Amino acid sequence: MTGILVAYLHFLGVAGLFAALAAELLLFRPDLALPEQRRLAVLDLAYGGIATLVLLTGIWRLFLTGKGTDFYFGNPVFHLMGALFLMAALLSLYPTRRFVARWRALRRGNGEPLAARVAARIRRILWVDLVLLAAAMFAAVLMARGIGLA
Repeated sequence: MTGILVAYLHFLGVAGLFAALAAELLLFRPDLALPEQRRLAVLDLAYGGIATLVLLTGIWRLFLTGKGTDFYFGNPVFHLMGALFLMAALLSLYPTRRFVARWRALRRGNGEPLAARVAARIRRILWVDLVLLAAAMFAAVLMARGIGLA
């Protein structure tokens, strides 16, 4: 039963990642006022928390309740999935730092909008994160079907 619950939390977390990232894309604008900027920063921190849930439940499944480490570690598609997830996680650090810094600046009374090039970079990164996560989930489906095993 534990394996089922961990798998459920893992899948729920993946759905939450996509929901949070889509919400960030819809909410993000370079000229957000303080309440919206706070909402964006909180949403982005929730995205990080959900990503941590996905990572921890994934590790739990890998070592304790899944198909066994030989199944996963022997499959190059598993490594691809992990690399895509890691790339998305590392890439998302830039928007997170910008969102939190912008919110703090607005709280101190600095109401200047983000520079156009910074805003464009953040929007691009959010889209690339979405694509990387979608590719990681596709790799997960392939891996779960045994594709990539010799």
